[in-house]
This record gives sequence, C-alpha cells and structure tokens, in this order.
Amino acid sequence: MSNQNPENPVTCKAPGGIKWAIKINGWCVRHLSPHLYLILLAMLIGFMAGAAAYVFKKMIGFVADKFIPHISNDGFNWWLLIVPVAGILLTGIFTRYVIHTDLSHGAAKLLQDLKHKCYRLKHNLVYSSIVGGTITLGLGGSSGSEGPIAYTGAAMGSNIGQLLGLEDRRLKVLIACGAAAGISGIFMAPIGGLMYSLELLCINISTYSVIAVTTSCVMSYLTAYVLCGSKPYFHFTYLSGFDMSLIPMVVGLGVFCGLYCIYYTASVNRMDVFFKSFRNPWLRNLSGGLIIGAIIFVFPSMFSVGYPIIQSMIDGHTEVLAKGPSAWFTNMGDTGLMIVAAGILLCKGIAVSSTNSSGGVGGDFAPTLFAGGMAGFLFAGLANLLFPASIPTPLFAFLGMAGVMAGAIQAPMMAIFVVMEFSQAYGFLFPICICALVSYSTVRIAARLTGEITSIARHLQWFEEKI
Repeated sequence: MSNQNPENPVTCKAPGGIKWAIKINGWCVRHLSPHLYLILLAMLIGFMAGAAAYVFKKMIGFVADKFIPHISNDGFNWWLLIVPVAGILLTGIFTRYVIHTDLSHGAAKLLQDLKHKCYRLKHNLVYSSIVGGTITLGLGGSSGSEGPIAYTGAAMGSNIGQLLGLEDRRLKVLIACGAAAGISGIFMAPIGGLMYSLELLCINISTYSVIAVTTSCVMSYLTAYVLCGSKPYFHFTYLSGFDMSLIPMVVGLGVFCGLYCIYYTASVNRMDVFFKSFRNPWLRNLSGGLIIGAIIFVFPSMFSVGYPIIQSMIDGHTEVLAKGPSAWFTNMGDTGLMIVAAGILLCKGIAVSSTNSSGGVGGDFAPTLFAGGMAGFLFAGLANLLFPASIPTPLFAFLGMAGVMAGAIQAPMMAIFVVMEFSQAYGFLFPICICALVSYSTVRIAARLTGEITSIARHLQWFEEKI
C-alpha cells in the first residue's frame, strides 16, 4: 500500500529498499532483540544528525562571515538591502529548479507528513534543507537553523529505515529520533531535543521508543560537543548567582514575554497570509527579500541567526545592538539602546516570516531566542529606568530567551531545557522555569479570553488539535 500524501506529495516516495540493506536487516532481526536493534539504529541516526548539525552551523558561519565583518557601526550599509534579496532568490531557484521541493517551514512540513502518515521522505531532504538553509541564513535571512536540521535529521531516519526495508511503524520512530537528534545537535541540548519530540511532534510512541529517541539525542549531542571542541553553545558568565528577591521581577518578565509573544506571533501569522497572496514565486521571493533587506539595513544586528549578538547581550556588551542607522540612538545612552531593542522586537516577527514564507529556508523556533534576549534586556532597562531597581540586565536577557520561546511555540519544557543546556547554566533552573511557565500561561490565558489562537503553532496547523 502506498503512503503517498495527496496534500504534500513532494516529500513522500513509494516503499522500497536495497537488497543488501534488507539482508542486513534480516540478520539483525534474527540475531538481535528488537529493542537492541532499535537502540543501535538510534545511535547511528544520532551520530549522523549531530555531525550534520555541526556542518550546518559551520556552513552558515562560513557564508555569513563574508559579510558580517563589513557591517559599518556608524555609516549606512546600503549593500544590506541587496544581500538578503540575493539569498531568497537563490534559495527559490534551488528549491524550484534544482531539487523541485518546497523547503519553507520545514517543521510544519514534517508535522504534515506525520499527520498524514507519510513516513517515507525523499532522499534529497537529507541534504537539501542544509543547502537551502545555508544560502538563506548565510546571506542574511533573519531566521533560525533548527527547522532545516530537524527536517534533515528526520529524513536521515526515514531513509535509513527505507534502505533496511522497515515497516512504517518503525519508520515513524526513526523519524522522531532523527528530528529530535537534529534539535539536540544544533542547540547542544539533548533533553531539549527529547522535549521537542514529545511536545511538538506529538507522536504516540512506546516507552522503548522514547528510550530510542533519548539515545539518539544524547549521541547527537556528544557528536556535536566533540566536534565543537567541548564548548557550550552559549557562555553565560553571570557569576553572582540568583538573588531570590528578584523572583517578583522574573514573574513580571514572564508576563512581559507572554504579552510580546502575542504580538510576535500575530505579526508572523499576518505576514504569512500576505506572502500566500502572491501567485508568482519570483514576486514572493523579491518582496520577502526586500522587506528583510530594509529591516536589516536599519537594524544590522538582525543579520542572519544573530547568536553572536545574544552572546554579547548576556555578557553585558549591549552596545552591539546599535549599528548602522540605529547607531544614532547611542547618543541617548541606555535609553537609546532600549529604543533600538524595542524596534528590533517590533520587526523581528516580520523579518522571520519574510524569510521563511517568501521562499527562504529557516526555522521558526530559534528566532524566539533572539527576540527573548531583546525582551529581557528591554524589560530590565525599563524597570531600572522607571523604578528604583537594580536589575541585572544580562541575567534578564538570558531569562527572556526561555520566556519568549516557551510562549511563542507553546512548548515550555523544551524552552526550559534548551536554554539551560545550551548555556550549561544549570544553577539558574528555578528562574528559567518561572519565566518560561509564566510566559506560557500568559499566552494560554490570552488565547482563552480572546477566543483566538495566538501561538506561532497556528501556522504549523496543530495547536488547534492540542487545545
């Protein structure tokens, strides 16, 4: 029986396998227990996904580093108006005429495949999302790398299963292993990757399957960790520890992040509708690239994924926000930097949707970390300005990442563990949990009161079923 998906046929293929691989599968079935066999496959997938995550990050950095050093801190960087346009156009050419596969919103595509029981993903998805993501993000697309790598990991799991001639029941587990391993490797967060599979993929799998997914995440993390030189993704150097008297302010930060998530996801959803109105893909690519270029021209710190900016923020070097035209606000001191942060927050959802919905290849989750850092910085700055408070800005920029991620994607456990693991800031688990859960609850309460779905999951087409 074919598993072709009539709504998304480009990502599915007919069942099949290679003779030598099927023979290996037969030997393993005869000599290994089913659980051991599954664990071994999970380890293989985890290793491949971890290596792919490392390569993907290096490729994005290699391309982006050709442009970032040339961004002027004071003058006008007119070339920033053109580079993102080139990135979206080249990605559109690659997806339409080279691989003939739509790669936008990879996480959404994967969820659609799982929903329609399409577990046999095309071979080119093993590499095409990485190539498309490198072009988009390396040339300035303001998005994330987790969507493409999750789709890549899922394709690895699916294609390994297809080579071995496995049935759909096992392919589903291997897809979950690959997608979670991709998240684990790109964020250096094994438990975060596991939470991704449980909270967002929503696959009904057995206890042994959860063990397999966990094994795949740990293997991916170890592979990426070794390749990265045994360094955490972010270095959080706030050494004074957490002051329990700050808990009320952390709760306030959670509410602030939740309210921002409502705006952020509303802007993302509206821009998605805008880009869907274009019938001509060339016009869609061009309009999206121009919008991104205009935003990055004003706020160059939004170029590409933006992780170096967040690292500087949590290190206390907030001056990195003001570059190009926005550098004019530095004459106003801390107030000027808060104005820049507010402008970035207002534009971030528009830039993300313009990247992902106009033909680019990127992720929807990681941008919430960038926005969260800005939200935490702005909240702390306003509190220090308006009240006789002494709130540590780096700490709140750090906590804000968990708040916006939890509220925007409605996955608090994933947000908590991703932020805690990629920074290895395990001592801050308590304030991270408070900020994430309060933000998550704020969005849920607002959704109940207004009768509207404000989560970014709306355009992933599964939040309505969870409610």
